[in-house]
Amino acid sequence: MKNTHLFISLTFLFLVSSCEKFLELEPETSLSSAVAFDNIEGVEAGLNGAYSIIHSDWVERQYVFAECFASNVREVNSLGNSNYQDALRHASWVDLFNTSNYLWRMSYQVIDLTNQALKALPLIEEPNQQIAKEKKRLTGEALFLRGLQYFVLNRFFAQPQNNLSIILQLEPFTPQDMPFRATIDEVKNQVLQDLRGAEVQMQGTNSNNGRATLWAVKALLARVYFEYKDYSTAAQYADDVINNGVVDGRRLSLLLDDLTPLYSASITAENIFTFLANPRDRANNRLFEIFSLSSSAVELSITDSFWEVIAGEPQDIRLQQLHEDFTVAHACHKYNDRDMNIPYIRLPEMYLIRAESRANMDQLDASLTDLNILRQRAGLEETTYQDKADLLNQIFIERSLELSMEGDNFHNLKRLERPIGGFSWDEAKFKLVFFLPEKEVQLNPNLIQNDIW
Repeated sequence: MKNTHLFISLTFLFLVSSCEKFLELEPETSLSSAVAFDNIEGVEAGLNGAYSIIHSDWVERQYVFAECFASNVREVNSLGNSNYQDALRHASWVDLFNTSNYLWRMSYQVIDLTNQALKALPLIEEPNQQIAKEKKRLTGEALFLRGLQYFVLNRFFAQPQNNLSIILQLEPFTPQDMPFRATIDEVKNQVLQDLRGAEVQMQGTNSNNGRATLWAVKALLARVYFEYKDYSTAAQYADDVINNGVVDGRRLSLLLDDLTPLYSASITAENIFTFLANPRDRANNRLFEIFSLSSSAVELSITDSFWEVIAGEPQDIRLQQLHEDFTVAHACHKYNDRDMNIPYIRLPEMYLIRAESRANMDQLDASLTDLNILRQRAGLEETTYQDKADLLNQIFIERSLELSMEGDNFHNLKRLERPIGGFSWDEAKFKLVFFLPEKEVQLNPNLIQNDIW
């Protein structure tokens, strides 16, 4: 093969013959025909395959790499994935060189599946309103999944030093493809275009069952605009989700008293977008092994320095129910259930986005109201603030605890341009970035490698 993009372009053949993981899929998510996208059922199966790719290892790698890069975790037993050891050290380019391969591969498998779906859907006839409705939903889901992949890849691979991000491919891959890297802004613009397109197509889609809904799209748009520092638009989307969001016929609402159902086989009223486990392929298998004290050898502990950030108020029920201090190690209990579903976007994040966005727009009292809603949920007394900087710092601590070990803190530090992982911000913004997979660079002369060190 001339190009490793063949590896992700021969979508159907690859998924059913080249990787044991996909041979284990349930029949309805298996891809078995090179003409699978010729009808609604085929497109549905193709997108089921896309969800199956990202419902487990793709989530795990995002979360663990981000916590490693932020130096929020330390090794307590030998890590089963040597790439995580490299990400923990991140002391030289050698440590980081091969960490990216699997995340890159999985994301581009999903991107190619969504490109296949988006190319095929306009050609499918609409003999009745039901088919037309299904086409809109599937178009929205494909755009959501593609926008999500580009957002995640841009987070990890974009290199400010050369202003380059990742390959932006909007058509199915072919063996002849020799693409260039897109700029950071080009990828950002495509993410927003895909997600806004998904928002239009998915009006009225409120059921969940592990698939995207209108409210998952809006919540992801809130996250994206927030990370891109468009705080006004981020606040609008977060506000819409908070006030109007529905999942499976239920209004979204915050859990009270007992937060453990969030990290179980349930889908609670807080879960905006969730990756479902299934009997054959547990969504939580690796996160259980890495974090859970119930596993035979827990691999990672929260570091002392990050524990100080999240453990400031011992009466916080999030600390009491979801974390534990063993002196020699600090445990996260979020992933104790091997068969749990993985919450990917939760309602508290929308309150955090709205709170910080409001503060950045100098709406300090409204921001404090959001902060206190989350504090009350956590069994804490209401707080106040001395000034804007004090309020923003309180929101930062609140976010660090609420989203601990969910891969958020690393990206939050980048957005805030703070020191990360022992590096000053001026170093971190260049050094804590993935290299492109080396085989891709070797076989495609148009790809420029990140020059980190």
